[in-house]
Amino acid sequence: MEQIVLCRLNANDAAVFKKIRLQALLEHAEAFGASWEDENGQPESVVAERLESGHVIAGICEDGTMVGTIGIRHSKGQKTLHIASIWGMYVSPFARGMGLGRRLLDAALAEAGPLVKSVRLCVEANNTAAIKLYEAAGFKRWALEVEALKVGDVFYDEILMRLDIK
Repeated sequence: MEQIVLCRLNANDAAVFKKIRLQALLEHAEAFGASWEDENGQPESVVAERLESGHVIAGICEDGTMVGTIGIRHSKGQKTLHIASIWGMYVSPFARGMGLGRRLLDAALAEAGPLVKSVRLCVEANNTAAIKLYEAAGFKRWALEVEALKVGDVFYDEILMRLDIK
């Protein structure tokens, strides 16, 4: 079994991050608020800025192939500093079933920081594997957004989940 290491991405990783992000958006358009068309049109400089200003963690194989990503974003408003959001969770087919999703999620949660009292995320309502992962990590469902996303002519519901940190 190939070893996969986790690392925080920076601006130098923009090209490889954009590649896996586009792969995720193409394979699972229903699972992300962003679209392949919007992200494909972004220059690498914008992707680099997003990596520098945010916190994105990747799973990287020994040969340098990026096989998973997750982002955690902290709220900026004075009244919402206690909230962080998980975004962009993706594990490539090659690395599924190896525990990488849980490792990425745990690493992102470790970055939440002492001010965060609630970590939130959205998951497509039919993505049972992801829902099981999030529930195993302690996330609870708190809302259902009906027709949250539209891909082509198909609408997708999203489950809103949260992990309250004591």
